[in-house]
Amino acid sequence: MAKITAEEARKLSGITAEEYADGAFELIRLAASSGKREIELYGEFWERDGYSGTPEWKQACKILEDAGFKVRFFYEERQFVNMYTIVEW
Repeated sequence: MAKITAEEARKLSGITAEEYADGAFELIRLAASSGKREIELYGEFWERDGYSGTPEWKQACKILEDAGFKVRFFYEERQFVNMYTIVEW
């Protein structure tokens, strides 16, 4: 069997809740710099995991909340379903 490096193993196992939160912090900084008070987070993690309330999504939200942000999930069903995570400050 071929050896694998720790870096390869991390890539194969996917993004952690902490890494998702880190990405959100970057987007928050950009939004705040342009005068905004909230952002909408899209993507499978922030949409589908948020809808399902997975432990990873809850952990990422807790990281953001521990930094003082308000986090909530938005769901609206019309012709299409609209769902995402909202972060406010």
